[in-house]
Amino acid sequence: MLWQHIRYWITQISSSSQPAVEQGCDLPEAISPERPVAEVISFWRYHAALSVYTPLSHLHKDGQERRHNPANLQLVSNPDQSHGAWIAYRADGFIAFSELSQGQIDNLIAEAGAEREQKLRFLIRFREIFESKVLHVDQKLMQIYALADKPEFAKPWQSVQANNFPDNVFIADLTKIKGIGSQKALLLWTAGLRTPAMVQAASDQDLLAIRGIGPKLITRIRAQTAA
Repeated sequence: MLWQHIRYWITQISSSSQPAVEQGCDLPEAISPERPVAEVISFWRYHAALSVYTPLSHLHKDGQERRHNPANLQLVSNPDQSHGAWIAYRADGFIAFSELSQGQIDNLIAEAGAEREQKLRFLIRFREIFESKVLHVDQKLMQIYALADKPEFAKPWQSVQANNFPDNVFIADLTKIKGIGSQKALLLWTAGLRTPAMVQAASDQDLLAIRGIGPKLITRIRAQTAA
């Protein structure tokens, strides 16, 4: 449905260079550029960023609607800086594109199409496993890899494989530890320390055996554990 709305809007924009009378029909009143934006906007709908890094809470919020102007309405140009956004809609159910920049429109187009709901379901199931408080990391990995065998998740799985999925998500989670960047996180992951809790529980000897981790960083890690 979202892709149909975007395609319709693009068609109207591309044809707007000719007067409506030359096209043989009038533009619908709902998309008339003369109408004030305040009259066009009817509600706001939340669009979660379809990323393996998007928290489960944001994925569950996808599709929620508000009748009042919520905070943080619009998508940012860099989707890595946002887990989602409230997007303005008109009374006819079409997105209020006058409220968006070209970069924001590009983000919406990239996440539109018939496969969006399928990818959303896949990401929700993945994040349920990844964010589990009861599963060990090895159990999480086994269940995540099992998703590849489900026919309904075949395309979403292929779409995330280019970035070393699912290891990349676990490695990124290690960077939540202050002082641990992406390179050190990869070294920790390779050494078998696959979660922040495992790093904090590791012995000084095990941590010192990893290249780039010295006594000062270990002291910093211990301080975070105490906090």
